[in-house]
Amino acid sequence: MSRELKTTQLEKGNEEEFLKFLHKDEIRHVFTICDLKYDRNKTQIWTATENHDVRGYLFEFDKRIVHTYGTAESITQLIHNVDLSEPTFVIEPHHLTIVRKFFEPTEPTDKASKGKITTYLVMKTTVRNFKPLIQHKVKRLDMEDIREVAKNFGEEWANRIKDAIEKGIAYGAYDNCMVASTATTSEILDTVALIRGVYTIDSLRGKGLATSAVSALAKEIINLGKDAVLWVAEDNAPARHVYEKIGFQKTQHVLLGFKARKL
Repeated sequence: MSRELKTTQLEKGNEEEFLKFLHKDEIRHVFTICDLKYDRNKTQIWTATENHDVRGYLFEFDKRIVHTYGTAESITQLIHNVDLSEPTFVIEPHHLTIVRKFFEPTEPTDKASKGKITTYLVMKTTVRNFKPLIQHKVKRLDMEDIREVAKNFGEEWANRIKDAIEKGIAYGAYDNCMVASTATTSEILDTVALIRGVYTIDSLRGKGLATSAVSALAKEIINLGKDAVLWVAEDNAPARHVYEKIGFQKTQHVLLGFKARKL
């Protein structure tokens, strides 16, 4: 019997079964789950199913970012739903050939990357292998810290930290009584929390401040009974060293990120 894929757009109000599927692998689907739950009005999803089993999906957020998941056959059909002239893609490596038939990569999503495509390693640490290294004063940031963050990092970064405080957890590591490095998580699920917002003031790098900030945040995540997860560019050796030093290990997931132009 020949297989037949059915592609449909996920309608509002019909997310329950799809979310059950996503929660089977929260590490892989963390952004899809969070945006579907908390930013539904900015989220569009098309699925490819076979006998009611999900074979793939295409997820568009805020008319800017496109994520793909699943078999090559499913993405071949789903890619036609992308109606953006300059999207940012986050895809599985085996989808690249398909995407390139319709879009040309123009810029990596991480500046540390060589070439026009970022390869992301998805890493995690657990209570079993976590080795925190906190060598600086650290503090869980709150709204009273936003003014200092804006002064040290700029308004754009302060807005990101404010959003993280409202939705999740943000930590700062201090150098001479000044917030010098940050680490945040806004995507907190049943079993995992995704660490983002890791940044150190340029002039203060190399002092282990990011190690302290990430350690403090990961420690709180693990104390909540969850695994700490993060994405790191394969070409960003200094960041990888920081994460590996405190117990983060590569998972089976590898993703590609890039800005693109429609052909």
